[in-house]
Amino acid sequence: MNEKPFSVRWYHSLQFRTPLVFFFLLVILIISLTLIMDRIGRPRMEEQSFRLVNQIGNTMVAQLGERIAVAESLARAMATTAANLPLKVDDHMRFIPHLMEQLGPSSYIIGGGVWYEPYAFAPRLVRRSFFWGRNAEGTLEFVADYDDPRGAGYHHEEWYVPGRFLTPNKVFWSRSYMDPHTYVPMVTCTAPIYREDRFIGVVTVDLKLEGMEAFFEGEATKMGGYAFAVDRNGTFLSFPDVPRTQNSYRDKFGRQHIEYIQAVELGQRVPVFQSIAAALQECSTALLDRVRQSDRFDRTMSERIAQDSDLVSVVEAERIASVLQDPWPDGHDEDILLKHFTTKGDLLLNEPCSIAIFHVPSTYWKIVTVTPISHAISAATALYRALMLTLIIGVSGAVIGAFLTLDRILIRPLARITQQLKTAVDTNAEEMLCLDLNRTDEFGAFTYWFNRRTRKLADALEQLRIVRGDLEGRVADRTDKLEQANIKLELEVQQRRRVQHYLRRQALLDPLTDIANRRSFDASLTSVWRHAAMNGSCLAMILVDIDLFEQFNQAYGYQAGDQILKSIAQTLVEAARDCEAHHIARFSGEQFAIILRDTGMAAAIELAEEIRLQVQALDIPHNGEGALGTVTVSIGVASIRPDETTAMEELITSASQALYRAKKEGRNRVAGDFEGADGQAVSPA
Repeated sequence: MNEKPFSVRWYHSLQFRTPLVFFFLLVILIISLTLIMDRIGRPRMEEQSFRLVNQIGNTMVAQLGERIAVAESLARAMATTAANLPLKVDDHMRFIPHLMEQLGPSSYIIGGGVWYEPYAFAPRLVRRSFFWGRNAEGTLEFVADYDDPRGAGYHHEEWYVPGRFLTPNKVFWSRSYMDPHTYVPMVTCTAPIYREDRFIGVVTVDLKLEGMEAFFEGEATKMGGYAFAVDRNGTFLSFPDVPRTQNSYRDKFGRQHIEYIQAVELGQRVPVFQSIAAALQECSTALLDRVRQSDRFDRTMSERIAQDSDLVSVVEAERIASVLQDPWPDGHDEDILLKHFTTKGDLLLNEPCSIAIFHVPSTYWKIVTVTPISHAISAATALYRALMLTLIIGVSGAVIGAFLTLDRILIRPLARITQQLKTAVDTNAEEMLCLDLNRTDEFGAFTYWFNRRTRKLADALEQLRIVRGDLEGRVADRTDKLEQANIKLELEVQQRRRVQHYLRRQALLDPLTDIANRRSFDASLTSVWRHAAMNGSCLAMILVDIDLFEQFNQAYGYQAGDQILKSIAQTLVEAARDCEAHHIARFSGEQFAIILRDTGMAAAIELAEEIRLQVQALDIPHNGEGALGTVTVSIGVASIRPDETTAMEELITSASQALYRAKKEGRNRVAGDFEGADGQAVSPA
């Protein structure tokens, strides 16, 4: 038979398909790398860039916190000093300014003093304060204007009233304001003075806000944007474009006043700023809600603050009360970054920006950093491009190198072996399996074992024929043995089933009376009870007890007693054969029980009376002590309609109680326990 020569078309050959596979592999790797970098790498690099920007915000908070910590430390030191100084003017004039000079840098601590409660410094002095402010040369000067009886005083100032609610070593930061004497924007740090656990006044330290724009500008240049700060009310403490955030006016005396506006007001003036203003308002509201939800929140504090100062509105009093009750305690382990979002435009930069709002602990100020997104991700973009170029070049080189290596060590040797086989077939059929054995690698091993295996195939086939015949004989013999074993096993299984059925039946029967025992009774009652509860039907129980059975045993012997038990058990079976008796069982020694399904009290008593009469009709002699001459029974009957509020034990208890009444009322009678009524006894006819 002539076979058509097999030939490989060029597009089916490994020399064509392998480079094609490597080319597609290279394309897939490049596309995969691009997708992975776009989906995972680039966002993470951009996220890291934003983290670096936010780290600058954390640095601003830390550096500003250093100034705040200095002011707070000075306030606490002054409060401790005032609490221990004698109430003498000379001592205050000597020690307080000296302490301020030593601990308060003149670059941003521009004033401070001690302010006493009415009559706390002297019995007849309503006002007594010791305040020093820095002049143009930076020297502390004493200011006595606050003690002028003709003035408004200081006891109702916004920075004083909260001091009454501070505990020792706690401080309070006021809202930003313009100092009426120096016309310098500032905030005040207030600390309480306690002498012998009694509040006697406060000390204040004034922190200058002037120059804060330069501080923020120096830090913001690192991120290509700008930064500003607001106090707890959202009032600007600093802003790069100062005129936008200030209101200037003159009072009736011609004096000029400058006030910082709130972020909300700037948002109303400039719509592009509304998103930042809304975020600041949201952060402030979140802090207020946080403390209001606390179990320790005192809701009357804001009312008392508003009553103590006509300069504090109700809303401002609520903010002050929230801050005083410390919703963000010192050393809190939460991140000070309150909110991070992006905007499509900006008031000053006119391009999409990344906005970060930071919480300044203790003061409840907020620092806002505004960074152009283009600047924030510029480093990430450059890194992304360099990394992508490096990866593409590296992957391309690796794939090309892998292909050249594979071609050299696999494809070319395989092509040579194929050519040898083809030549062998074309020249001499007997030599078609003789491959070149000169190679020392895996291809050489392949050709050697291929030829050796081929020569052994014929011998192996002959051996297989012999083994097959032997195996067929063994299988037939083994099959016969298995069939005999299966027949024997089936007989053993049937025998065991019969034994198990007998044992199960014996376990549920009373061996003497050949009726159900107590275990069978309990199981049957559970099943019948569940069925009656499901259908809402009645369930009755008859409890039969042989009267004076112990005296019968003493008079006639236990063998006669056993016969009595058998006779009465058979009587119960015959009497209940035509009724709905579900189960008849030996309940205890001389007691029997009958369970009746769908049976009310009247029908159950009727059956019980019939049983009593049939037992009496047996006319079994009983002349034992207290007997009536023949064997009789007392019967207790109970009926119940099972539901969720009743238990099986109630039925058994009711039947037992009825049986007890039958015994008590003279024996040889039936007593029923009716639901909701006393039972009635049925006397012998």
